[in-house]
Amino acid sequence: MDDLVDHSIQTGSISAPADQTPPDQLSDQRTVRNAVSAAALADVGSLAWANADTGASGVITAIREVRDGNNICRSFKTSRQRFDGIALYNGEACTKGEGQWTLTRFNEEG
Repeated sequence: MDDLVDHSIQTGSISAPADQTPPDQLSDQRTVRNAVSAAALADVGSLAWANADTGASGVITAIREVRDGNNICRSFKTSRQRFDGIALYNGEACTKGEGQWTLTRFNEEG
């Protein structure tokens, strides 16, 4: 009887990939990247950020810059406070090509 069942058809089984970052977190990541890239490192001990689109905010600390020729990378730590709680992240933003900053790492501590 099982030979009559077509197992190749699946319905209602499509889901988002497990590694897909939610849009609100992507927006927060862009806000953090922009703050890190615009920081004047000589004056920064900590740097507050806020994203009006998501309601999230935090404080960036431990910014360290490494230069390799024209490439610049800044590693950092940040908190992210939202309605659902507080989380801590380790991140890195680097310049690519024409000085465009890209977030190369943004991992939750834990």
